Amino acid sequence: MHDYTLIILAGGKGSRVGGADKGLLEVDGKPLIAHLLEHLAPRPQRVVISANRNQALYRQWADQVVEDLRPDFPGPMAGLEAAFQACEGLCLCLPCDLLQPPASMAADLLAKAAIGHVCVAQDPIRRQPLCLSLHAQQWRTSLTDYLDNGGRSAYGWLETLAVQPVAVGTPLQNLNHAQRLTDSPAP
Repeated sequence: MHDYTLIILAGGKGSRVGGADKGLLEVDGKPLIAHLLEHLAPRPQRVVISANRNQALYRQWADQVVEDLRPDFPGPMAGLEAAFQACEGLCLCLPCDLLQPPASMAADLLAKAAIGHVCVAQDPIRRQPLCLSLHAQQWRTSLTDYLDNGGRSAYGWLETLAVQPVAVGTPLQNLNHAQRLTDSPAP
């Protein structure tokens, strides 16, 4: 189960957090990306971070840092596309603002994807399209074609695929607004 690559999406504009680089924002004295990695189990064999800014800082947590292949911050799917170019085999993708993933979420997603599915976390509220597992090389062309045809939405791309939902028992807490960062409880 440990033979997988973790893809962390940290390449956005940070428009909901005043333009800050979200993965580097601190909660309890530690960047969000460090919280995510600290609480993730099982541990990945390799970490690829999609980041369009502060790449030198992100390298301390990654085996490889990639930037979008498309200009002007076109969204998280462009970050996933760039990461796919650096990955082979089983991958788990998570957003950098997922402070503390539920204990079994990664293992559950990876187990289902190991048999060839695109698996997406489904919490009690909604599908979490940026919490997914799959085999990168199997879906590269599909994602590039989707982006080349003007698609940008994670939900939109997933609608073109046969997706296996993976139940997550509690709502996922992602900190994508500045107020939520200042109000967040300690992990």
